[in-house]
Amino acid sequence: MALHEHIRHTPILSTSEAPIKMIGAFAESMGQATDLTQVGECILRILSEQLRLPEAAIWIRATDGQYHLLASLGYSTLATAWPATLPNNHALITCLSDRRHLLRYDQTSSSPAGSAMMSIRAAVCLPLRNKTQLLGLCTLGPIGTERHLDEDTVIIAETVAHIASNTLDHHLTQDDLRRSSTLMRRTDRLRSLEIMAGGFAHEIRNPLTSIKTFIQLAPQRQQDPVFIREFSQVAIQDVHRIERLLHEILDYASYMTPQPSDVDLNELVTSCLGFVSSTASHRGIRLHTTLAPQLPTLSLDRQQIKQVLLNLLLNALDAMPNGNGVIQIRTRVLPQTGRTTWVQLEVEDEGCGIASDHLEHIFDPFFTTKHTNSASDGAGLGLTTAHQIVREHGGTLLVESRVGVGSTFSVNLPAPDARTTVSAARE
Repeated sequence: MALHEHIRHTPILSTSEAPIKMIGAFAESMGQATDLTQVGECILRILSEQLRLPEAAIWIRATDGQYHLLASLGYSTLATAWPATLPNNHALITCLSDRRHLLRYDQTSSSPAGSAMMSIRAAVCLPLRNKTQLLGLCTLGPIGTERHLDEDTVIIAETVAHIASNTLDHHLTQDDLRRSSTLMRRTDRLRSLEIMAGGFAHEIRNPLTSIKTFIQLAPQRQQDPVFIREFSQVAIQDVHRIERLLHEILDYASYMTPQPSDVDLNELVTSCLGFVSSTASHRGIRLHTTLAPQLPTLSLDRQQIKQVLLNLLLNALDAMPNGNGVIQIRTRVLPQTGRTTWVQLEVEDEGCGIASDHLEHIFDPFFTTKHTNSASDGAGLGLTTAHQIVREHGGTLLVESRVGVGSTFSVNLPAPDARTTVSAARE
């Protein structure tokens, strides 16, 4: 149906466009903030300008359930007026827990919330919340300067608070995910350390034996220069070997921050095999390596990729509880399909295999089938962590499996410079 030609077309936004532009600019600045402190400072600045209240502070909910001061704005002499922490039973927190609109001191002065606002000179208080909980709160003051607040100003402030709440929710969720990821990696590393400790005990037995023999024979053979010279060299070499093993296991246990460096993947494979060889031998499982003679040097976080490889080796051992099989470890350069050269690491076992309906879930957190097919229990975090680490290196972690035949895990990693190569480590 056509509109009458004499009807005057009025713009949808009949009021000033300034608030709309301000809100748009605020939303854009929120999207560009890289951490919570920047988010808090931006929220305070825009609310202080719009409400014309110079003193402002923002608290956000922490993992301990309390609300911690994130940022403040105003005279430095008033910093002590803002408590660093508000407990979850604080009068303001209780009042705002189910509230979605701005709270004014002149409307609540006789209530517990009003007394709490008086103590921090807050003329207004804005809740910052998602659908289920109070994420934080923002106070502005001082008291007595809020009388100019009209309905439009309040609506703008609440719109800003709504945008701020969404941004805070995103950042807090990302922080939770980062903490969960760190916990997952630490948990999986502890499991890997268990098998590394067993391998370490096995690896140092021989050098300790040679050192012990030298010490026992030295008093009797101290006049034999050949014995002293040759055996002392062996002892020193064995001491250095033990030192390297200690450094390796302590570095693996304490490391957390990613540290990319040039890595010889073949050497890394050989290093990891030393820690699981005794366990494999005890179970009657043979470890067979086929390492490509010339591999590009990779830019990797050595400890992270070691965690991936140890996890795959442990899973392969666990998949063969009855032993008497072979685990194949291979490295190769994949046929180049573009500008990037890819290096592949494969771990293939002859274990029980993975059912097809489980394959799509094996990288999900806490998904495990070890209670049904393995002699050892698993928390279901190892493959999730390995998958994430490989992805962060720009690679892929793939799996092929057949029930009763075995599984093959393939780690594909990009090589930054194919011209730099390393020789295969000796098996």
